[in-house]
Amino acid sequence: MNLIYQVKDKPKFGANLIFALQQLLAILAATIAVPSIIGNGISQSAALFGAGAGTLTYILFTKKRSPVFLGSSFAFISPLASACVFGYCGIILGAIIAGLVYVIIAIVIRLVGSSWVDKLMPKVIIGPTVALIGLSLCSSAVSNLSTSNGEYN
Repeated sequence: MNLIYQVKDKPKFGANLIFALQQLLAILAATIAVPSIIGNGISQSAALFGAGAGTLTYILFTKKRSPVFLGSSFAFISPLASACVFGYCGIILGAIIAGLVYVIIAIVIRLVGSSWVDKLMPKVIIGPTVALIGLSLCSSAVSNLSTSNGEYN
């Protein structure tokens, strides 16, 4: 099985099913867990709606060339917790600023190309790094869930 797919490649049904299950487990778990950890009135339904709206927007902008689901990330827990101090305005402003950073990076990639990203972060380094980060954060995620304030909206 080829591990790298190009934009126009279509994986076989079985491989696609496995990729879909992997996405479902990874993204859905984070999208439900992050609001539970943050608390402060942030609901899982709002996170799921935001993830769905973001995904549809992303698919629209990429003209269906990159079929992914965008969800919450544990990387945003600390900034989100900090933004909660300023209420909903802090959360919205933080999301807008994070979105603008993504847009700026996208514009740079559009103008300059993506070869610099491959040099800065080669695949042989990124894969194991992401796996190690995920594995090292497992205990932290379980701990955060077990000590959350128990508010489930």
